[in-house]
Amino acid sequence: MPMVAIAPPARIVQEWLRPRGGGGNTTARLQSEARGRPAGRHGRRAPRPAGRGRAAARRRPARRGLRGDAPRGPLLRAAAPPAGPRHLGLEHRLPEERDFGGLSIGKQEFTVVFDTGSAHLIVPSLPQGCLSDTCRAHRQYDPAASSHALEIDHDGSRVLPGAPRDQISIAFGTGEVTGVFAQDRMCLGVVEPTEDTETAAYCVDMRIVHATEMSPEPFNSFTFDGILGLSLDSLALAPEFSVFGMMVREGRLARPSFGVFLAEGDEETSEISFGGHDPAKVRGEPAFVPVFGPEHGHWQVQITALRLGNQTLDFCSDGQCRAVVDSGTSLLAVPQALENDLAVMLEDSLRDPLEAGPDGSGVDCRLAQGMPLHFDIDGFTITLEPGDYTRQALRMSEDGTTVPALVSREPSVGEDGAEPLARSCWPTLMPIDFPEPLGPKLFIWGEPVLRRYYTVYDWHTQSIGFGRAAHGGPPEGASAAPAAEASGAVAGPAARARGRRPLLVV
Repeated sequence: MPMVAIAPPARIVQEWLRPRGGGGNTTARLQSEARGRPAGRHGRRAPRPAGRGRAAARRRPARRGLRGDAPRGPLLRAAAPPAGPRHLGLEHRLPEERDFGGLSIGKQEFTVVFDTGSAHLIVPSLPQGCLSDTCRAHRQYDPAASSHALEIDHDGSRVLPGAPRDQISIAFGTGEVTGVFAQDRMCLGVVEPTEDTETAAYCVDMRIVHATEMSPEPFNSFTFDGILGLSLDSLALAPEFSVFGMMVREGRLARPSFGVFLAEGDEETSEISFGGHDPAKVRGEPAFVPVFGPEHGHWQVQITALRLGNQTLDFCSDGQCRAVVDSGTSLLAVPQALENDLAVMLEDSLRDPLEAGPDGSGVDCRLAQGMPLHFDIDGFTITLEPGDYTRQALRMSEDGTTVPALVSREPSVGEDGAEPLARSCWPTLMPIDFPEPLGPKLFIWGEPVLRRYYTVYDWHTQSIGFGRAAHGGPPEGASAAPAAEASGAVAGPAARARGRRPLLVV
């Protein structure tokens, strides 16, 4: 949930106050955010707290302006929407990295993470605009190389040569981006727009952010170039910044919805579908739940009950619990007031897989044993098994390599002197603390939920569809069970899991 602010001060805008990691108090105030510890944004762990950051918002002299006042390049002609959705396969090149896909902006190709938790399309700026090593590690966007580009302020007004211009600062879970604005042609998939493809349904003229500053952590280590936000357009600075909103308004899609599938292992390929969803990736028809508070711009649902096994917890009995579905978060984030108690209850029921070695070797935590965690949402239930919410504990050896570790839980107050059972699989929950109106009882459903459930995001009905993801084979049977029947085994084969980041202990 990045925070956004732009200048001049009279026009400061806040996008989404995403916690800067999982530890400590997160301050949800304009132009400030807490730096937290175990971040889940875009698949990297955050550093330990380093004090409070500040999202700077200001006007600066333009580095360069447009040459002349005439529009550049032909206008994008209207085209009939395609007959069906476009399915984009995603890839990852590092074990700890989010899956990403390709697109083009003004005939320049980029790779991006598709993020339902943010609102803007962000890519590094041209070499003269961003001089840092972080920008140079990626492909950089040059407006001068596009026949369609216009350099603009956030409201779409033209930037004249040498004139001051708006800047935007966005704080993500483990880093910050500062950038300026342009209008250009974006096409989904890595394509080279030609006279034939300029009328294609998957191209749209829109506003983008090209970054003039990118923090080394974590962007320098990523192999993808930027971020494509897919939140509702009320989260964006203006509707013209919303990629999906612009495609819907321009009639570029067969249906006003998109679907997300996260692979369970390296034998599968993650996928995002625009203009509908992929029936081959979901078991049965998704069950749709209305978005709660769509005016806030979040893909958010209301939690009616929280259950651990057959026990209903009191935490959500007041009707104040919500969950944001966020494809850019790698963990399950829970309210800070609940995190410690919930972790203890999960730990008490956990057991390593039966085939685990005595030293923790050979552990596949997807096969861990314990109680399922249920979230009831409007007649439907999201169920996470121990294999979904646990990670393997590793220990750093003297030579710098990591080895499996068996860790014993610290005894609780009042427990007898018996030594707790050591194990290698542990629940990984990210504590967050939001004030109203998002909090204080806000959950963030990241990869653990999105890997188990195929999700469909309907723009017009403002609802989210959930269905059990079809891992390891073609769809079979019905959709995920309603609340009264939800349960089930751990999804996916026993092959090496993709993105299952271990828990490092010291």
